[in-house]
Amino acid sequence: MQLLSAILLAASFDGAAAGEHASRLAALGPHPWGSPRNSLAAQYVAAQFRDAGLQEVRLAGFESHGIQGQNVIGVLRAAGPEFVVVGAHHDTAPEAPGAYDDGGGVGVLIEAARMLAKDKQRRRTFVFVSFDGEEAWSTGKTTTAGSRAYIKALGPESRHLAVAFVIEMCGWKGGTPAFQPIAYEDPLRPGASAIAPAWLIGRAQAAARGAGISFVVGDPYIPWLYQAAVRTYHADLYGDDLSFIQAGIPALFVSDSSFSAFYPWYHQASDTAEKLDPAALGRMGQGVLAILRDLEDALPGAPMEPNWFAAFGWVAGPVALFALALASVLPGLRQGYRLGGRAFAVRLAAVAAFGYVFFRHPVPMLFVMLLPNLLPLVPRRPWSMAFAAIPALALLGLGGVAWYRDFVHGVWLSHTDLAAAVVALGLALAPAGSGGGSRPAGRPGKPPKWKKRGLAIR
Repeated sequence: MQLLSAILLAASFDGAAAGEHASRLAALGPHPWGSPRNSLAAQYVAAQFRDAGLQEVRLAGFESHGIQGQNVIGVLRAAGPEFVVVGAHHDTAPEAPGAYDDGGGVGVLIEAARMLAKDKQRRRTFVFVSFDGEEAWSTGKTTTAGSRAYIKALGPESRHLAVAFVIEMCGWKGGTPAFQPIAYEDPLRPGASAIAPAWLIGRAQAAARGAGISFVVGDPYIPWLYQAAVRTYHADLYGDDLSFIQAGIPALFVSDSSFSAFYPWYHQASDTAEKLDPAALGRMGQGVLAILRDLEDALPGAPMEPNWFAAFGWVAGPVALFALALASVLPGLRQGYRLGGRAFAVRLAAVAAFGYVFFRHPVPMLFVMLLPNLLPLVPRRPWSMAFAAIPALALLGLGGVAWYRDFVHGVWLSHTDLAAAVVALGLALAPAGSGGGSRPAGRPGKPPKWKKRGLAIR
């Protein structure tokens, strides 16, 4: 019944109406955080929240780094204290009208609220928030100012916040609906990262798929490489999910831009309403509605689960990753044991280096090393060694391109991690007999044919 309800709601989502909201916001021209035009944008969203049937609609003012802002909040109440936050942002980059970033997201937010308001039977409260100050980077003072202020204002109530779901940059005909789980700095663990949890990715992916909408993880063409890359490089892109994840609250943002198909008019004066496609907004809205209906049942306080990998519609957690890593090193250990001597020592060293980095950075290390670890299962030829090196080369190549496009800066791995990764890769690619050495005592090799026939060479 719940799935049927979600599908019926999704089928009636009005992408054209979402596009109209984006067009009206973009008609204000650029409206960055703290500007008079941005106050008009907030008032427009508040009026639309009321028209959509939300309760307790208000403008929540805040100040950050001497700049005034306004979050717009509306509520759909349910019994019980737990609630889900659904967000987008109405401010823009300084030079952009923001039809796509994030007028499209706000349009989907408003129309999703309108559809959910029609359903009087809900199991968890929804709080819809149009954040201000998401583009606060332009001030050089902070990031995601409005969502940070919202979380701070919650105070003790934040313990009832089950999950935050953020709608970013959407409505582009050339895009693909995608979850964007980006690794962010963890304020409680210097040098470590935090990311959307496995359970949230799994539930969201399954819910959207059940409504007939396919969301990719990160990128439609390189989803596996994307997942390794965001855990290897510090990404400069983010959404308002950043504030929630850094506060220890499960969160995820969606967009139809990705690394390989990125909106061409991002943060430019040409980000105007005619660039938006009602069908693309409808597709995003259908997926969002299905996901929100599913999140009514999400467990409050679910663990963050940062170590996961999504493939073939399934999300592998830390246990599955460990099992795969362990299985991958067994062929090399068996081969090294059979050869003995220094060859066995080389294989042990390779496994030790791999294990050290794997326990610190499971996803990128397994991505890079899975094929090299499995080399003993195939004939060692130049083609097989070149094939095994492809993941490492792809990760390096993507990092270089992303750095050139100002998408990333620096890496999550320490100098020691990088050195150990290079050692592990180099030893795994080294010829099996590079260590020289003899076979273990008591395990003689197969005698040659001339010996078996009783022949002798004189």
